[in-house]
Amino acid sequence: MPPLFRLSTGPGRPILAALSGVLLTLAFPRPELWPLAFFGLVPLILARGGLDGEDSFRLGFITGLVHAVTLVYWIVPVMTEYGGLHFLLALPVFLALAAYMALYPGLFAWGLTWAERLPGLKAGGVLWALAGAALWCGLEYFKGFFLTGFPWEPLGAALVAALPLIQVSDIVGPGGLGFLTALVNLALAAVFMRPRPFFRRSAAGPLLLAAAVPVLMWTYGQARLTQVDKLVQEAPVRRMAAVQGSIPQDLKWDPSHRVETMMAYRDLTLKAGLSDPWLTVWPETALPLLYERDPAAREWVDDLVRRAGRPLLFGAPGYAERPDREPVYYNRAYLLDGRAEMLGWYDKSHLVPYGEYVPLQKYFPFLSKITQAVGNYEPGQPGRILDLNGDGIGVLICFESVFPGLARQAVRAGADFLVVITNDAWFGRTSAPYQHFSQAVLRAVETRRSVARAANTGISGFIDPAGRVLGTLNLFQRDVLIRDVPLCREETFYTRTGDIVPQACLALTILIFGAGFHRRKKNVS
Repeated sequence: MPPLFRLSTGPGRPILAALSGVLLTLAFPRPELWPLAFFGLVPLILARGGLDGEDSFRLGFITGLVHAVTLVYWIVPVMTEYGGLHFLLALPVFLALAAYMALYPGLFAWGLTWAERLPGLKAGGVLWALAGAALWCGLEYFKGFFLTGFPWEPLGAALVAALPLIQVSDIVGPGGLGFLTALVNLALAAVFMRPRPFFRRSAAGPLLLAAAVPVLMWTYGQARLTQVDKLVQEAPVRRMAAVQGSIPQDLKWDPSHRVETMMAYRDLTLKAGLSDPWLTVWPETALPLLYERDPAAREWVDDLVRRAGRPLLFGAPGYAERPDREPVYYNRAYLLDGRAEMLGWYDKSHLVPYGEYVPLQKYFPFLSKITQAVGNYEPGQPGRILDLNGDGIGVLICFESVFPGLARQAVRAGADFLVVITNDAWFGRTSAPYQHFSQAVLRAVETRRSVARAANTGISGFIDPAGRVLGTLNLFQRDVLIRDVPLCREETFYTRTGDIVPQACLALTILIFGAGFHRRKKNVS
């Protein structure tokens, strides 16, 4: 058996570690059993008790692998159905990604074991729980930017369905939310580390901590909801329309289906125009052609906008010529006013590796993308704001909506609304569209901005600054959703200060690992 999977213990501990992975996944959409987020790590933490760092890492790796495989399983059909990869090739690629994701829970378990050997951090104590929560938070933060970042469904995001609990993210951000959630897990584990825990005085501190954190989060959340609801009631509103064309992914880029696609968006846009919206929003690459390079298509869109008489924000590939070089393409959102005059555009700045560009293709020409699109996209300028009659619109395209820093950057640049345009048709009827939508709720709460979301096949919807979902369209429903959306310009503490909580946790994580390595080196010598 390879050393990575060899444990100097019986099967009970690996089973507990695997259980943690299952519990963590169940906390997210779907089935969204959010209370499990406060318990999911407990089996892993208990399983690694008394083991050395290497065995602890292996248990954490098992937790992470089970969690990753069951959470992002939908990546396999994306690669096989739309990337053209055979299942026998897609599976190892997927498992490689899952193994990478599993490294972080493994490092968490390893670091926790090292932390227990540091002065003042005795296993099961309050300081130990705080240090462990910082480890988890710091590692999640690092995963969010390392190798371009993959912050898909961090631990705190599992609490989205419990609206009062996530309100504190307007102070601590998503990283701080993860810290608090991990802290409850560690405090509960500390209680159960003692024999007859509920009858021993030494368990009082961790038990109090495990109870106090959710209570304080809930109390703050209820008070903050009252404040934000009052702001929303007093705020001006903008009527917005989200168009969901529901074009199957296998037909989206098919030239023979182009007319039907355009007719679908025409009918829905004219239907939306009857309600006189301030802005109509189409999804990412709703127009499957080069708007600026195709005169007939451009005239068709411009004429449609003039007929509707209302501004339109729509996704389409962008294009730019370069002298003596190949042209470049962008994943772009265009904004037209009611007379079809161009008000500006936003180019997606955080691209998906192997989905929208191929890293290192210059050195590895055999590498190619696993999805369909016009070509390899170039990144745009982050934080670019579109202005519509004096109101700022911050656009997040697809994967960008899982990066809190991009939403924060847009708000700091003057965004009064956040608009997410995406194409989640790749995901079919898996849990991925629900996971993706839930993260937009956090962006609304963190920044106190309303979010409009237009998705090709769903989930399209609107979210107010308190995180309340004002309405959605079902998956694969072809329709338009219209809502009056509040305009809120409050600047949150998180918007001003950013990710100071996870950054401090990452610094502490580095210190813990550094101390652990130093102690190990000293013992060996």
